Amino acid sequence: MIDITGAARIIKIGTLCYVVESCLASPRTQCAVGKIVEVVSLPYGAPDWTYLPGTYYDVRFEGCIFYCRSDKLRPISDPDADITEWQDETVTA
Repeated sequence: MIDITGAARIIKIGTLCYVVESCLASPRTQCAVGKIVEVVSLPYGAPDWTYLPGTYYDVRFEGCIFYCRSDKLRPISDPDADITEWQDETVTA
C-alpha cells in the first residue's frame, strides 16, 4: 500500500518522462539515465527496506522494464493531451 497524501501529482501510465542525470542507477539500469522513458505502472512504495522511501514507478526503456523513484522522473508528455493534427480552416461568411 502506498500513501500518496501530499504528493505533488501522480504520473499517468503512458507518460513520457526524462530520467534526471543525478539518478543513481545500478549498472543494468544506467542505460536509462538521461534518457526518455515511458511510465508503465501505477505508483507504489519502495520495493523493500534497502531502497530509499518514496514513490516508485515502473518505466520502459528500449524494451526493458525498470523501476524508478518519482523524484528522478520529469514528465514531458501527457497521455490525455489532444494530439490531433491542427488544420487551418477557411471560414466563409
